[in-house]
Amino acid sequence: MQRVGLYFGSFNPVHKGHVSLAKWVLDNTPVQQVWMVVSPQNPFKVNQTLLPNEERFNWVQMAVEQIEGIVACNAEFFLPQPSYTIDTLRSLTERFPTISFTLIMGADNVLGFSSWKNAADILQMVQVLVYPRPGIDVTEIIKKYPTMQLLQGVPLYDISSTQVRRLKEAGEQVADYLPEAVAKLYAEGATDDGTVRP
Repeated sequence: MQRVGLYFGSFNPVHKGHVSLAKWVLDNTPVQQVWMVVSPQNPFKVNQTLLPNEERFNWVQMAVEQIEGIVACNAEFFLPQPSYTIDTLRSLTERFPTISFTLIMGADNVLGFSSWKNAADILQMVQVLVYPRPGIDVTEIIKKYPTMQLLQGVPLYDISSTQVRRLKEAGEQVADYLPEAVAKLYAEGATDDGTVRP
């Protein structure tokens, strides 16, 4: 079976750290393809202001279109909102029965994993690859979850979408943090209330 890593995120906006992590997983784990799953709404971030779904999806497509093995995925756009990982996994498993899915998540998500909808079922369905976050130690927590694996040797990317948005709001340049194909569009076209300037 083909092994596909599911890397969920709002990608609001997608930045170089997102893409670099996807490439690292592709190059350093048994995962044969990474799907960057653009989420319409994170149930734990209901107050987050998101740029339009299609805009974020298009930017992820642009960011990875030249990278073999990494693709943008909009599967959650067609599922009930808010998006829950277990529902997406069930949907994708039904649609792609010959694919073995692996979940890619940050260490910050591990801290609250027990509160996820049907968390135990997720662990029965898929292996979970956990990438470290600066200052977050999940070593002991992961021992409780046999199907979770903490990735070793992953470069730590000191940037987040929140930081990019804040820099933009402050009038700072953000191009260095964004894939080249996305940088100009984000800097000039998108506002943080979800609208797009003409």
